Amino acid sequence: MATTGDDTIVRDVAARVPELAGRADLRIVPLPGGLSNRNYLVGDTDARLVIRIAGDNSAVLGIDRVREKAVLEIVEAAGITPPVAAFVLPDGHAATRFIPDAHALSIDEFTSPATVPDLAAMLRRVHGLGRVDGVFDPYADIARWMRRLEEKGTPLPSRLAPLLDLVDASRTARPRPLEHEMVLCHNDPYHLNFLHDGRLWLIDWEYAGMNDPMYDLAGIGYTLDDAGRDLLLESYFGSVTPEARRGLDALIPPYLCWNVVWSLVQIDGGIEGFDYFTYAEGLLDWMPDLRG
Repeated sequence: MATTGDDTIVRDVAARVPELAGRADLRIVPLPGGLSNRNYLVGDTDARLVIRIAGDNSAVLGIDRVREKAVLEIVEAAGITPPVAAFVLPDGHAATRFIPDAHALSIDEFTSPATVPDLAAMLRRVHGLGRVDGVFDPYADIARWMRRLEEKGTPLPSRLAPLLDLVDASRTARPRPLEHEMVLCHNDPYHLNFLHDGRLWLIDWEYAGMNDPMYDLAGIGYTLDDAGRDLLLESYFGSVTPEARRGLDALIPPYLCWNVVWSLVQIDGGIEGFDYFTYAEGLLDWMPDLRG
């Protein structure tokens, strides 16, 4: 069951969904996996939804719920994400249709040569959709969160400093595109955000916004070897050029660094009981040059 506080919120969100409104006998089952929000499977055999209770850290994490709602309307209409039954502003609580036979991709599925072309095709679809208000800037987020970590005196992994140096170098290697050159990006194409039930779905659009499309590709490319990165680029662009490969490689450090610092800033205030420091260390393992 949900916690006492969450139970009230879950029922309030469910009340906004016509087939669940007024039901006192809803079954509410916690779902694992949320790193900044809490998720529940709610309903009965006739109607089941996933209700997300937005975490208390939304402001610290820089999540724009109005922008998220606008993005969801676009990607839902395109059939890319499960249908949204309710979205509550300003809190950001949401209810989406449960896809009963879907599973989140394992890292082995995610990195398989059989899957990579489908991931590239999904990102290409997203990048071809309409524009939204709001630019996603990983460099600005990293700088803001690092200031917060330093002010709080949060212990930092020893490998973070050399990664930050790589992030600085990436600014020269891959300059930010002008705003009108940016496209709608997911910005967090983590393997668990892809669901599969015979086709792919992409979920968790909290950080979606206008950005360099190569950043999304870097969110997949960091898990791949050289051959996998070339396959990703070929699947997305139709060919692999030295310039594209340099661009992909240049954006992997900022992508990983953003996720590492995002984890560290939640050490106080994130999901209770989750080890964000160890999670950050695991992300650093994806950068071979930083391994001890």
